[in-house]
Amino acid sequence: MLLIVSVLILSFVLYVGAMILFAIITRYRPAPIEDVALVNPKSLPVRQAGEIQNPKILSDSTYTFLIWNLGYGGLGKEVDFFYDGGKMVTSPKEHVVKNNKGMVDFLIQNKDVDFIMLQETDRNSKRSWKIDQVEEFANALPDHNYAFTVNYDVKYLPFPFTNPIGKVYGGIQTLSKFTPVESKRIALPNITDFPRKLFYLKRCLLEQRYRLANGKDLVVINTHFEAYDAGGLVKKQQRDLTKKILEDEFAKGNYVILGGDWNIAPPGFNVHTWEHEKLTDELYLMNNDSIYVPGWKYVFDPTTATNRKNETSYVEGKTFKTIIDYFYISSNIEVEEVKGIDLGFNYSDHNPVRLKIRLK
Repeated sequence: MLLIVSVLILSFVLYVGAMILFAIITRYRPAPIEDVALVNPKSLPVRQAGEIQNPKILSDSTYTFLIWNLGYGGLGKEVDFFYDGGKMVTSPKEHVVKNNKGMVDFLIQNKDVDFIMLQETDRNSKRSWKIDQVEEFANALPDHNYAFTVNYDVKYLPFPFTNPIGKVYGGIQTLSKFTPVESKRIALPNITDFPRKLFYLKRCLLEQRYRLANGKDLVVINTHFEAYDAGGLVKKQQRDLTKKILEDEFAKGNYVILGGDWNIAPPGFNVHTWEHEKLTDELYLMNNDSIYVPGWKYVFDPTTATNRKNETSYVEGKTFKTIIDYFYISSNIEVEEVKGIDLGFNYSDHNPVRLKIRLK
């Protein structure tokens, strides 16, 4: 009996050691700043890297935006996710297919939007049944070009041990009716504790720059900030780096729109708005910095929740929900309309938000 126990313990130790070694060897190591390819679904890639020469100048003053964290098609209303205290690791394929169809249909319904900024979009992951969601969404919007950059690239995620997540390859995607001067991946500070950092996201910004008729730029930044960060230190580091980028762009006279999943409620929003029992989850109890960049505005719809807790499947009137997806805009931009779109968390654990702005 003792021999059997010893063999089992040794096998487990060897397995864990092998997984850690494999993760170290295959670890995704992005540079601090990288060019991102721009792709037009109707043709070959518009460019692979570097600045586009003689880009089309944007002459309008009003533009529309949409942000949506898609939960890689695996976090629809049926899901109780293990990482949030539930049980499910990978959604059944029929759920993911159903969610993808719902997301594609929604994007087609909103094809008039100028800039569509998506988070948690998978290309080749076990958790989303290796569906190339990036191409699915691009094909649904043939009049938009797109840029996609990776923030999660792990060759094999061995957790949970009884049902490993396996390969993960996903990131953030921005689709636009206009051709940017450049598209860049900007690395953010990330989780550093070992060995979690080997199997975790490498979060980033996807920054795109569009030339305006007045000689300035419209800078559109897609983001997905840190979620599972006890104490909020990494959140703060990511926002500090982002703040410098925002201030530098504004100092040049540019117009800046940052949008996506902040994983923290906006300032002034009551995080207990839709609370049905006392909440203790740190993730949902924090509010963002009210004076992040002086004169700038957080833009959100306080009447529509954008995220729900995944401890259980979604039940209207019972499941906790809040707002963590919104925009942040420079003071030379005016808001004409912002609207959260309540999809009942049918396809994702997030709801989309649509924005219309005017450049001053």
